[in-house]
Amino acid sequence: MGIAATRAIHNCVPIDPRSVARCVLAVKLVAVGSIITSPFWLEALLFTSPSDYSYTASLICIPLLVIIGVVTILHFTQTDPYLRRLMMAGLVAHMAASSLFLWVGLNIYGGAVDAFHYWTVGLQLANQFHFYGWSVFQPPYWSTNLIYNICGVAALLVGDALPTLFIAFSFVPLVGGYLLYRAFTMVFPDGDRWLLGLLAVLWPSILFWSSFIGKDALIQCFIALACLGFAKATQHQGFSGMLVSAAGLAGILLIRPHVAAILAIAMTFPYVVARPGSGSTHKALKIILVPVLLGATYFLVTQAQSFLFSNTPGGNKTVSVFQEANTVTKNSQMGGSAFNRGTSLTVRVAESPFLAFRPFPWEIHNWLAGVSATESFILILFCIARRREVWFTVQRWRDPYVGFLLMYVIVFCIMFGATESNFGLIVRQRIMMTPLAFMLLCAQPKLLTGQLSKRLKETEHVTLLASVS
Repeated sequence: MGIAATRAIHNCVPIDPRSVARCVLAVKLVAVGSIITSPFWLEALLFTSPSDYSYTASLICIPLLVIIGVVTILHFTQTDPYLRRLMMAGLVAHMAASSLFLWVGLNIYGGAVDAFHYWTVGLQLANQFHFYGWSVFQPPYWSTNLIYNICGVAALLVGDALPTLFIAFSFVPLVGGYLLYRAFTMVFPDGDRWLLGLLAVLWPSILFWSSFIGKDALIQCFIALACLGFAKATQHQGFSGMLVSAAGLAGILLIRPHVAAILAIAMTFPYVVARPGSGSTHKALKIILVPVLLGATYFLVTQAQSFLFSNTPGGNKTVSVFQEANTVTKNSQMGGSAFNRGTSLTVRVAESPFLAFRPFPWEIHNWLAGVSATESFILILFCIARRREVWFTVQRWRDPYVGFLLMYVIVFCIMFGATESNFGLIVRQRIMMTPLAFMLLCAQPKLLTGQLSKRLKETEHVTLLASVS
């Protein structure tokens, strides 16, 4: 499965081979590190549990899941050696992250995390199934209740096998990373897909916060599915892409309706601001798609009202959006990770463009914030290093997919920046935005310096002469 960096270069646009080599090396290091540390995280996965926990089922089910995952990766990455290595490294890294979260949840937080509550309720549903049958899986089949029912069905199939479900959920965002990679290569064939794949699959916060039982793992996959569908729609001008995108939006709507609304707004934006195209087909397509997208956006925004008004006593919708945003913000200011105490909504909106880069060094108050700040600092360095490429991409904002990505990132930052005032929540929530921001970061390949470009051209010239002679 080994590949040389030069074998990964297929683009017609000159690309710095050193950049590709760094990505290949980073994937190797993650894979080797995950394998070397496997005795520790496997012990944390299988044996860090209450005394009455039975791990026998997990010893059987987890290897089966791994085998299925490996076979699936080998099948879907036959034509891309780099993607194959990346997905294999991601498989092991997601397992390690899932094990780490299991250990942290039990030993640091004392089991007071959502993932264990979901599983406990699922076990209760499975126990009641023997008396009441399928009627125990009560509606509504969305939001938190959806996770309860999934855990209940899983408990019926594998019994009290908490690690098995942790690993199963950790593989779901890995599928999302694959879909994002495919969407990126479809829309930006000359982009830096090596860096995009590395960031989308192995970015630390995405690994940690989506590799356990909960909404985060599922929504990462559905967001990626919606992005892939929209990529197909913008490239092939067909309705099959819209159907795929609609499936992704439907999945997001079941989990977090407000995120589905943001995506729908972002998908509508390019068609509203696009320059009139030539040809009757393009005009007819726009005439059909714009009303459909506007109608879908209105529906999703209406459904997402529960996000803003969930904290209003009695569901009182006469309260203004601004008042409710302040209520959501106040409710999120808990623990040592709270910030923005006493700040106005205007100030929070003004600070929202920096959502991806917080906490800043002066905002670190505990070791978890320190880890998050380190990751944010690395992202800042990426943005500085690729500022020319990002600026070139942003200038193409009328391109349908670039406009979609920009609008999603902007609206997401404003909504969550205005309503969240807890670093722990922000770091967890913004993983729904960072993969799409990474697409903007990698849409243009890292440009060659003049000296390196000249050296590559001389090398190509010598190679051509040698082949002719």
